[in-house]
Amino acid sequence: MIAARPFVPLVIALGFASSAVFAAPQPIDLATTLRLAGADNLSVKIAQEKLAEARAEADVARERMFPWVSAGLGFRQHDSNSQTVEGRIIDADKRSFSTGIGINAQWDLGEVYYQKLAAQQRARAEEAAVSVQRQNTVTDAAVAYYELLRATASIGIATEALELSSRHYTQLAASAASGLSFAGDVQRLAAVRARSETSVSQARESARIAAARLAELLRLDPTVELMPNSAELVATTLVPASADLGSLVARALAARPELTQADAQLASVREANYGARRAPLIPTVNAQASFGALGGDNGHRSWSRGFDSSNDYGLGLSWRIGPGGLFDRSRVRSSDARLRRGELEVEQTRDVIRRQVVEYHARCQSLSAQLASLRAALDAATKTAEFSRERRSLAVSNALEDLIAEEELTRARRDYVATLAQSAQAQYALLRALGGITATK
Repeated sequence: MIAARPFVPLVIALGFASSAVFAAPQPIDLATTLRLAGADNLSVKIAQEKLAEARAEADVARERMFPWVSAGLGFRQHDSNSQTVEGRIIDADKRSFSTGIGINAQWDLGEVYYQKLAAQQRARAEEAAVSVQRQNTVTDAAVAYYELLRATASIGIATEALELSSRHYTQLAASAASGLSFAGDVQRLAAVRARSETSVSQARESARIAAARLAELLRLDPTVELMPNSAELVATTLVPASADLGSLVARALAARPELTQADAQLASVREANYGARRAPLIPTVNAQASFGALGGDNGHRSWSRGFDSSNDYGLGLSWRIGPGGLFDRSRVRSSDARLRRGELEVEQTRDVIRRQVVEYHARCQSLSAQLASLRAALDAATKTAEFSRERRSLAVSNALEDLIAEEELTRARRDYVATLAQSAQAQYALLRALGGITATK
C-alpha cells in the first residue's frame, strides 16, 4: 500500500551525517517502529484490560440466571417465656440443632435478560476501543518516527552550515589580518558562525527529545539514542492523490473502529432502554429448597432427640411496583434521554470522521504541492551555490557572496527536509482517518 518515490537529492543525503551524542546508538526503522507500537504500548494494554473487564461483567450478568447453593449448621436454644400460636404466654425451655443444604434462586427475568444484552454490547464496544487505541498508537509512533528523521537530518544540515561558516571566518580573518579585507566583514562572519553553532545545538536538542518521545511510545529505554534509517525520509504516498474525496469519506465511515465502538455503545443504551420499559412487566421468580435434618427437645436435656430429615420448598412470583418497577416514569425518561444522547453522539462521531478525512486529504495535497515548489527552490539554491563556489575559486567573488549562497542552500535543504517529514506524517494521519492503518504495515 505504500508507494515511495526513491529520490533524495545528494544534498539531502548529506544532511544525515550527524555526530553521535551518546555511545552505541540504537538503529531503528519504520517497520520496527510500527511493530513495537502495536505490540507493547501501555495504552493498548490498558485498553485490552478494559476489554477483559467488560467481558467479565458480561459473564457476571449471564451468571445471575443460575441459582446459588448454601450449606450450614445451626444450634438454637430458648429459655423462659414464649408465645404459642393461639397467643398464650408459656414458660418454655427448649433447644434444637439443624443441618442441611439450601438451594435458592431469584430470577429477575426481565432485568437480568436486558442487563445481559447491554453488557454484551459494552464488551463489543471495548473490543472496538482496543482497535481504536492500537491505530492511534501506531499512527503516533509513525509521526514520532518521522519527527526523529527530520530532527536527525537537521543536525547534519546545521553541522555542514557551521563548518562552512567556520571555514569562511578563518579565511577572512587571515585576510583581514593582512589588511586585504574589511574587519567588519570578519565580525559579520563571526555572528553567522555563532548562529550556526546555536542551530546545531538546537537541532541536537530536538533530535534527543524526538528520540525520547519515540522511545516512550515503544516502551524502550529513553537513555539510549535511537538512530533512524535516513533512507526512509522520502516522498511517501499511502493514499493516492487522485482518490475521490467522496469515496474516501465513504471508506472511512465503513472502516473506522470508532463508529463500531459508538454503535455498540448505542446498542447497549438501547438494550437498557428496553429494560426500563419492558423488564418491569416480567415477574420475578423466587424459588427455595432446603434439604436437611432437625432434632431437639424441651428443657436442656438434649439438642438432637428425634433428629431426622426436615425439608422445605417454596416458589413464588412477584412484580415490583414503584421505583425500579412498574409505573417508574422517571426511570423511563432518564433512559430515553440517554438513548437520544447516544444517537446524537454516533452522529457526532460521523461528523468528526468526515471532517478528519477532508482535513488530512487537503493537507496531503497541499504538502505535495509544497514539496514540488521546495524541490524547485532546492535545485535553484544548489545551482546558485555551485556557481558561487566556481566564482570563488576563480577569485571573482568574495567570501560574503559565497556565504549568502550557502545560507540560502541551507534554508532550502532545511525546508525541504521538514516538509518531507510533514508530508509523510500527513499521509499516515490520512490513512488513520480512513481506518486503514495497522501495526504490521
